[in-house]
Amino acid sequence: MATGKIKIRLQGHEKFALREGWINKALRLLPNNEDAFKRKDATDLFGIGSNMVKSLRYWMRAFGLTNTSGTELSEKGKLIAKYDPYLENPFSLWIMHSSIVKNIDDATTWFMFFNRCDADDLEKNEIEHILLREITKYAAGTSFSEKSLSNDVDVLLNMYSKNKEKVDPEDKASSPFSQLGLIKKIDGRYIKCHPDKNIFSEAIVLYELSLRNVGKEGISIEDVVFNENGLAKTYNLTGVMANDYFDRLDAIGVIRVDRTAGLDMIYPIKELNQTKIIEEYYKNN
Repeated sequence: MATGKIKIRLQGHEKFALREGWINKALRLLPNNEDAFKRKDATDLFGIGSNMVKSLRYWMRAFGLTNTSGTELSEKGKLIAKYDPYLENPFSLWIMHSSIVKNIDDATTWFMFFNRCDADDLEKNEIEHILLREITKYAAGTSFSEKSLSNDVDVLLNMYSKNKEKVDPEDKASSPFSQLGLIKKIDGRYIKCHPDKNIFSEAIVLYELSLRNVGKEGISIEDVVFNENGLAKTYNLTGVMANDYFDRLDAIGVIRVDRTAGLDMIYPIKELNQTKIIEEYYKNN
């Protein structure tokens, strides 16, 4: 689905990439403290600086873990809080990644980088040039700061990229999203990479299908894989990789894949409910 003209938001994170342990603080505190982010003692409550508190509030909303005001956990946030509060299961990171990539209003740069920046091997300034062009094109005449865009790109790349040099696993300033391996930094260039099959499962693909409200009429494989917010854009999957996951889901009787007469369609065998998919995954893994 085309976006048309959009509202944009840049640098809501106060220049702080998401850090290890931050999400757990919010998942733990918000259920009993709806005003946690607004309290005068929020810095003591969360154990981080005032700008970091603002950043964390932004990240919780951008990842779809809270409502828009940041006062309570969303259904997804509640499930992660219940089953994986320390984000030890990569599945949690994948569904959070899915949310921020689709969140064009709160995380415009994330949406544009994964959906509009098609080149796989670029320097930072080249990425900024592409995103500046794309955001300008879709900004509905809204003015924005190129410096803010540059800061956004810095945070995004630092958040996702794995450096060739060895990273200290005890470094609390590192982002948990680097373990997804979607971006690799080599000699100053940023390379989009396919997800590691060891931490990317067909459950993620099933979750994506549930987001599209696929009914009895089915959905085309082309749409699911290559269109906006599709598997190729969101997860750097190839068509071959995506079809392999579809076949696995077909084999366990969750969907039916029809490739006869060039149809290339997917039909759900049972209702695809995102909440049930998330909960069932956690219960079985």
